[in-house]
Amino acid sequence: MFMATDTTPTYIFNPEHDLALAYGTEGYTAPPRARILRRDLQLLPAWYCRGGETANILSQNVEEDTAWLDKMSALIDIGSLRPIALNRLQCRHSDYRPWGWNLDLRRRLLNACVDARDLPPRAAVLKLQELSHRRTAAEINRRLANMLPGMKFPPAAVEVASVDEIRRFNAMHPQCYIKAPWSGSGKGVYRVLDADCRSFVTWSQGIINRQGSIMCEVPLRKVLDFAMEFECSGGRARFAGYSVFSNDSHCSYDSGIVAPQETLGRIISSRLQNPNLLPAIQASLCDILTRIVATHYDGPLGIDMMVYDDRGTMRIAPCVEMNLRMTMGTVAIPLADRLLAPGSTATFKVTYHKSADELKATAESESRSNPPRFEGGKLASGFMQLTPAYPGSRFLATLTATKTTQ
Repeated sequence: MFMATDTTPTYIFNPEHDLALAYGTEGYTAPPRARILRRDLQLLPAWYCRGGETANILSQNVEEDTAWLDKMSALIDIGSLRPIALNRLQCRHSDYRPWGWNLDLRRRLLNACVDARDLPPRAAVLKLQELSHRRTAAEINRRLANMLPGMKFPPAAVEVASVDEIRRFNAMHPQCYIKAPWSGSGKGVYRVLDADCRSFVTWSQGIINRQGSIMCEVPLRKVLDFAMEFECSGGRARFAGYSVFSNDSHCSYDSGIVAPQETLGRIISSRLQNPNLLPAIQASLCDILTRIVATHYDGPLGIDMMVYDDRGTMRIAPCVEMNLRMTMGTVAIPLADRLLAPGSTATFKVTYHKSADELKATAESESRSNPPRFEGGKLASGFMQLTPAYPGSRFLATLTATKTTQ
């Protein structure tokens, strides 16, 4: 483990993290859309940093971001947050907290003259890259099945290294899913509708050539997407909360429910015949993650799960993905605690717009038709931007709250 020489944190929103893992080494250049997302949502850490703390947030627009944070602090207590440019990090010790650690981010920080003692060693980042391979999720599934033999879970993903092996798996499990070992934004997932299709063969062979293998999973009839979020520190993993979310048609995060943990627990349990499954899985995951992850990693991680319909019986797929980084679900948990008024629930969304003018017009229309209303310094109802709109912005993080109880 590395240790920063100062406790002042610097938060970094690097949403291209998963793509950088798939690239595998230094020198990665994120595609234009990922770079735009990084810029547009760079102040998202303002909502998941520890409440009331003094912190830096890496910024490409320091002056604009300072003004926006001042405006937000007049409405809500967000602590003492200061935007800081990359070229101002030199000769400054800090506790760096990115969305996720990868080799290319480490290189970028070193090139900005950040002290290497404040960064994880290269070998440590390589270990996190290894753990982020989807075979870790398969191993978690196998361990859960051994620890909880009375529960029926779907079979763990199978790792294969040829297109013929994928075809054989698909013959046994028609319309199976295949997944790249490392991928981001839903781009690494393919449903096999025609195993002889040229696009399928080209895509899967390309993944195998670049990453060495591919993961095959049985298809499930999804009822609900949710996750258990964890925090690793001091060699142990602890449960941090539930998140309930929806993905878009490309398997990318679309929106999440922001509500008290008791409410989220009821939403998940209401889909299950046996709600006692949740605490048993939670306890077992804390043990498994402590053994295989927490000795190598300090920080947040998310285990994506699914309630699925198994011929009329609602069951849990307990580890669809493991995200060894911050997640949008990890963002939603502090939003409920810090921003949402009692008796309210909200929808957290990250939206993409075709142009900056469209984004601005949509945000202004939402603000007029559903203006924010605050109670005791917290959002009770209405629409609120969580990130500023810059010239040229395409992405916006928003919260839309509804009062559910008086």
